[in-house]
Amino acid sequence: MAEDPLNRSALRCFLALPLHELFHDELRCILGTFRRGIPGVRGVEPRQVHLTLHFFGSIPPSEIDHIDGSMRQVASLYAPLRVALDGVGGFPDLKRPDILWLGMEDKAGTLLSFQKALRAAVGQLGFKTETRPFYPHVTIGRIKKRTGSLETLASRIPFRFPSAEKTADHFALYQSHCLPEGVRYEILKTYPFSKKT
Repeated sequence: MAEDPLNRSALRCFLALPLHELFHDELRCILGTFRRGIPGVRGVEPRQVHLTLHFFGSIPPSEIDHIDGSMRQVASLYAPLRVALDGVGGFPDLKRPDILWLGMEDKAGTLLSFQKALRAAVGQLGFKTETRPFYPHVTIGRIKKRTGSLETLASRIPFRFPSAEKTADHFALYQSHCLPEGVRYEILKTYPFSKKT
């Protein structure tokens, strides 16, 4: 489906794993370390932290039901996923970053398999899909003002990576809202992983 930027009723949507409830304490600790160490960092609110699986862009509301049915089918093929946080990074790098991110680890490889199946289902619905490989990472902050290397600061996070594994039991369809105070994400639909192990 092509985006229609002039359609004011269109919704900016994406699919993602919500991470706040899984890694609440870890996220607060990591974000706190960077906020104390960098005057120009704008951290993502912990409640908004998610792992993006597919970004639709602007879509008409009529597409939501088609997406919903397809994603429920994908969710039924997978048991809950075991994931861990796996280190801090930056774009373009931690020496002069604009973006701060957390890597994700999935020892079983199920996350990559699931994302591939999700991407295929999205393509079958007629939406354009990403052709680049999927490297699981989560944006946690943006640097407003250029600063020096953050490698030393990253080394001060008081726990080891990878973190303890947590169980993700669902993913979600989000809508992003561009507000004067920043972007906010709203969950429109949730998809429990329901395959029995």
